[in-house]
Parts: sequence; structure tokens; C-alpha cells
Amino acid sequence: MKGYFIVFLSVFLSSALNPLIKKANQHIPIFTSMAISMSVLTIVSLLMSLIVEKSYQLKTTSHQQSFILLIVAGVLNAIALWLIILGYKYMPLWQQSLFSLLIPLFTAVFAFFLLQEPLSYKLILGLSIMGIGLFISIK
Repeated sequence: MKGYFIVFLSVFLSSALNPLIKKANQHIPIFTSMAISMSVLTIVSLLMSLIVEKSYQLKTTSHQQSFILLIVAGVLNAIALWLIILGYKYMPLWQQSLFSLLIPLFTAVFAFFLLQEPLSYKLILGLSIMGIGLFISIK
């Protein structure tokens, strides 16, 4: 039950991000918005890391592959955020948010190839229904 609460809270808080960024972006250019929000994220993450992960010792040589993966993730995150903000010009926020329903679909595919996580028929069926629902809702 604890895991469900944590994930629900994460989704709830994340759902406020796009409206906040869209409202701020009305007066601030895209890359400036990204720079400010990512700078705050960096500072808060660094502080949380120092407070919560006191015992973790950073050894760059033993974690080189993890650092490379995190750099790739950071670049992908920046591109995704830029595209989200750019998309505000072309469709309503509620409609744009519907596309986030594709995240589980793509996550399952990436998890299959990167982590060798299995894809069950139930999962494929559920994801297909979500994709069809998205298609119907935007038409």
C-alpha cells in the first residue's frame, strides 16, 4: 500500500508541473524556463543528496556506466521538456497531457530491450486499449 501512495503522490505532484511551466512560459522564453526549472531541480537534488545519502561515497571509476546512462537520461529529459513546452503553442494542455498515457507503452518497450523485463499478453492488451483510447479521445 505504501508503494501505491508514493506513486500516486508522485503523479499528483507531477500533474501540476505542466500548468505551472505553461503559465510561466507565457512571459519567459522556452530555454530560459528550462534553465531556471532545471537549476532549481539541480540545487534541490544536490541538497537532498547531501542530507539523505550521507553514507554514499561517490567513486567515479566504479560507476562510469551509470554516469553515462544518467548523462543520456539528462539529455533526453532536456529534449523532452523542450518539446513539451514547445507543444503548448499547438494544443490545449489537457489534450497534450493525454499523450502522457503513451508513457507506460513506451516504458514497457524500453524496459523490455534495456532491462529484459518480460512483456505479458495482459500488459500488451492493456497498453493497446490505452493507445486506442488516446486515439479516440483526440479525434
